[in-house]
Amino acid sequence: MFGRPHLHSGIGLRPFGKYFEFRAGLDLRVLFLPEGGDFRLCFVGNHNQVRAYIRNQ
Repeated sequence: MFGRPHLHSGIGLRPFGKYFEFRAGLDLRVLFLPEGGDFRLCFVGNHNQVRAYIRNQ
């Protein structure tokens, strides 16, 4: 479900600043940007790694 990450149903797609994030398993997160009709993969890592990536952008 979009925007409600603590429900733990589906892939957990949610906005995260200018990015979007979804779960790819229990510990893995995927960060991407929509570009036109496509999506650009930006980063894959755990919860803390994704936040560190965002801080360093």
